[in-house]
Amino acid sequence: MLRALVLLFLLVNLALYGWLQSDPQALQPDREPQRLQQQVSPEAIQVLPDLPASASAASAPASAASPAASAASVALAGGDIDTGCAETPPLESVQLVALKAALIGAGVPADAIAERRQSQGGSWIAYLGRFSDATVRQQRAGELGRLNVKFEPVNAPAALNPGLSLGRFSSKADATARVEELVRLGVHGARVVTLTAPVVQRHLQVHAVDQAWRQAAGQQRFDRCALDAGSTT
Repeated sequence: MLRALVLLFLLVNLALYGWLQSDPQALQPDREPQRLQQQVSPEAIQVLPDLPASASAASAPASAASPAASAASVALAGGDIDTGCAETPPLESVQLVALKAALIGAGVPADAIAERRQSQGGSWIAYLGRFSDATVRQQRAGELGRLNVKFEPVNAPAALNPGLSLGRFSSKADATARVEELVRLGVHGARVVTLTAPVVQRHLQVHAVDQAWRQAAGQQRFDRCALDAGSTT
């Protein structure tokens, strides 16, 4: 019995040895480069680039360069100009003159082009003075007190010192109205003084229904004309 088992063990080992000799790859570990050699046509594998999200992305540069896109650049933010009047944001003097010349050169009638000026900021006071010295100012302050008129000393700028302010205003019209009121109250000699000059903004307006003028305007942005503001040519 033992002899039969030993003989069977030898036969199994001989069969295993013969199979390993017939297939050398069976003894190789599953690592590079042996594993790559076992792949079927590894050189045929290709890595494809990511596709764009939509075809419109590829066509965007072409449409941006088209004349229609350039013309649209001067359209209003809320749509095309349909009121017969369009105006620029505030422009420097040089820009305004150059744009006006370009429009006229493109055939826009001169009477269809106008300029609108708008004041921004500024401060004014109803001023009493300048007095010869602080003593005189004190005397006038006493008079104002008896008339129940509010005031405050003015020490700056130097050209207004010594003086009295009878009210500070954000518009010249309001300051003028205050001076007129003071006269009715019995205060004489007050006048309007500008403390901070306003900044004048200049807008170019185009009054034309024909929109052919847009090409001459180039990339200049236009808005609808202000309905509550006058224009000056």
